[in-house]
Amino acid sequence: MLFAQQPPQSPGAMIDFDQCWSRGVDHRWGGAIFTVQAASVTFNTSLGGRVVQSRDFYGRGSAMNFVDMDLNLLRVFDVMMRERSVTRAAAELGRTQSAVSHSLSKLRYLLKDELFTRDGGEMRPTPRAVDLLSDIAAALATIRASIDRHQVFNPATTRRNFRVGLTDYHAMIFIPGLIREFSRQAPNATLNVIPANGPDIGSSVYLRQVDCALTGAAIRDDPNLLKVELGQDRLFCAVWSGSKIARGGMTLEAYLASSHLQISADGQAEGLADAALKQRGLRRNVVATISNYLVLPWALRGTELITHCGDAILQMLDERSEVSLISPPLPISDVNAWLIVHRQMANDPGTKWLREVIVGIYNESQAKRRRSSIVDIGAPGRPKQ
Repeated sequence: MLFAQQPPQSPGAMIDFDQCWSRGVDHRWGGAIFTVQAASVTFNTSLGGRVVQSRDFYGRGSAMNFVDMDLNLLRVFDVMMRERSVTRAAAELGRTQSAVSHSLSKLRYLLKDELFTRDGGEMRPTPRAVDLLSDIAAALATIRASIDRHQVFNPATTRRNFRVGLTDYHAMIFIPGLIREFSRQAPNATLNVIPANGPDIGSSVYLRQVDCALTGAAIRDDPNLLKVELGQDRLFCAVWSGSKIARGGMTLEAYLASSHLQISADGQAEGLADAALKQRGLRRNVVATISNYLVLPWALRGTELITHCGDAILQMLDERSEVSLISPPLPISDVNAWLIVHRQMANDPGTKWLREVIVGIYNESQAKRRRSSIVDIGAPGRPKQ
């Protein structure tokens, strides 16, 4: 699809594409007929259908004049890369949807690329847009940092929208405290918690869809991403509190003979337990996978299944959950908790404040977990040695 704001008065007139027109279909405006084909517009006169002018919409082959590019256009591009929606981008920028569409049309013409294509309900960036993001985001970050050096970020008065990527495991633990502390310190700001599971976490931060992300997944090293280790979670076996294993204890033989439930965001990735078993030439019998921790109590209830989870989940379990945590029968690596931020935003005052809030909540949860694990060892919801 291409977009047009108002009909050209004559063949060859300049067009801004804000209204939606279909490719490969003839459209009639006044005395002219034009056909939209991919990235070009062909005009025909109404007299005999003779082609008068064929114009490349994106201006390929012509040099872009830098004076035509203003900062507002780059801001529209930056926000569109995060929001993937004209409606949401317009809301964040405080502009009308028509104005944002008009800016996108200018960007498409100046940068000689469609930049965003519709895919269902989302505007997906083209390879050219992804390639441009790093340089444009860096330029805007430099400008923002230069301005912010002479301004003081005040969470009590800011109306900024913040986005945090959380795995469902961390979401269960963090969301109550995060919303409470965020609302207390920044009553006029808004917070969006975005699901951030699996290998997409790094790309969500890189593409600026989130301000930061908290994950336990292994993220490949990327010079554009800043990774801060917050701490570690000890991995336990989780079972139904009424199961034979919960009553009789966990041995390696019982562990290997049991059926296992794998918790995996993509339904395929192996966990730390599988890596530990592989080192010993062993493997467990995984009979089912689930994508999140929220359904864990119901998935285990009434079964002899074994699964694994970090001890941070202690804060969410009680006797009503009917889940018992038992130490695994072999050494398994701890789960690292990583806070990931784009390096270009690492010194942004608002992002720094958000990081401090998250670190504070994590440290508080660590202290609460230590207190929880000291009492009632082996009771439902408590680790059994």
